[in-house]
Amino acid sequence: MDLSQISILAIVLAVVANMVIGALWYSPVLFANIWMKSLGRAAEEIHAGSNPNIGYGFTTFAGILSAIVLSLFITMLDSVTIGGGALIGFLAGLGIASARELSPTFFEGRKYTLFFISAGYHTVSLTVMGIIIACFVK
Repeated sequence: MDLSQISILAIVLAVVANMVIGALWYSPVLFANIWMKSLGRAAEEIHAGSNPNIGYGFTTFAGILSAIVLSLFITMLDSVTIGGGALIGFLAGLGIASARELSPTFFEGRKYTLFFISAGYHTVSLTVMGIIIACFVK
């Protein structure tokens, strides 16, 4: 594992892509209305009494961590292609992030709609992040 192969620019671009995808995914353009209905809450209730900057901060930190780990996975490949980066990101999204969404779905009694929205976001986001990171591997 060679940390010198990690591109800071790739990490930054991957995190920005993650944030943009998240902003679109959970906006009225895509799934915000279905997501809020499945939660049984209105937009006002979600934002009431909470500081969104804390959520954005943790989301950014998680994006940075995900991008670094994904970059390490991708740089372990013998030959890196954009398709390979996309595949690693897709597999990480589907096999790791989406699988982690199963426990709260079953143990907390969440609606399946919430699972599919969240798992879909992670899978799409990590796939795009994998593509971006693969473009910068030396």
